[in-house]
Amino acid sequence: MDRREFLMTGVAAGVAATMSSDLLAQELPPKSDCGLATAGVGFHRDRMGDDPIAYIEYSRSLGAGGVQMGLGGVDPLRIRQRLDDLGMWIEGSVRAPASLDEGTDAFEQQLMDFKTAGATVVRYVSRMPRPGNGRRYATFTSRDASEAWLAEANQIVMNCLPVAERVGVKIALENHKDRSTDELVEVLSKASSEYLGALVDPGNNISFVEKPEYTCSQLAPYVVMASMKEMGVAPYGEGLLLSEVPMGQGATDQLALWSILTSRNKNLKFAVEMIARNPLEVPCLTEEYWAVMPERSASDLASFMQWVRENTTELPHVDDMSHTDQLRVEEEWNRDAIDWSRVHIS
Repeated sequence: MDRREFLMTGVAAGVAATMSSDLLAQELPPKSDCGLATAGVGFHRDRMGDDPIAYIEYSRSLGAGGVQMGLGGVDPLRIRQRLDDLGMWIEGSVRAPASLDEGTDAFEQQLMDFKTAGATVVRYVSRMPRPGNGRRYATFTSRDASEAWLAEANQIVMNCLPVAERVGVKIALENHKDRSTDELVEVLSKASSEYLGALVDPGNNISFVEKPEYTCSQLAPYVVMASMKEMGVAPYGEGLLLSEVPMGQGATDQLALWSILTSRNKNLKFAVEMIARNPLEVPCLTEEYWAVMPERSASDLASFMQWVRENTTELPHVDDMSHTDQLRVEEEWNRDAIDWSRVHIS
């Protein structure tokens, strides 16, 4: 289980310690339609462990109306009951097969469990070979290796699709710093199935030299899940720095992006995914980067870097903070984003 699974803050630890039945007796904030994704609470793994019930309760204590999460081996009926108690929705997060040899039996069981828990759609991320970190430009060193992985990853998606159709749970394939928007559209359009759509992360494909408006507009016809995240950018010697920043302090027009997505899916739900971390280095001005990435014209790259310079943001360096401050920042970002969603998209 990675950093994106079942995490929570010190406040959540207190909630879990006092016990679930007490949560409804507390004075809770108004509930937003927005959910909370486990990726956004990564500094609290040690406090939460593997308890999805505690994660659900913590999310509600911040004002979230739903969760995007895994099941952690807990009885899905128990999870569904707690969600029903709190009036919350769930979107699943599945472990995709790592190779064509792995097969789809375990994947099918996950879908069945999520359906029992009340999910109608699950987040799906194509897994990269270890020790890759999920970012294509930082995992591969040759175009042949990059394209071979992509071809296999796309075939695994196609192998999983009949399973999703049979179980009746949709797959939301995320643009996870692995495919360009055009590459993802190609997969989705080829499948042409209501059970395969996109999980649109408006910030991820900035690392592919794409502006968020392009990512959202091209993927909007396929969107079934979406992440909410304010992103900041800044130039550095080899390209750009990319990081989540507090809502309203970044380079993106969040309301415009949500409007693009919801214009094609009126029932779309959003999950806050404000990952508190040091900026990611995207070395898009180096030959090594382009050796494994989809090609861009020189004018496209120049235009993109001009956009970065015009929208430069002060970026956080959370690794330099005390653990107490890391916990505080993480919770403030999540709470502020949920509050923002309550005003603007609930």
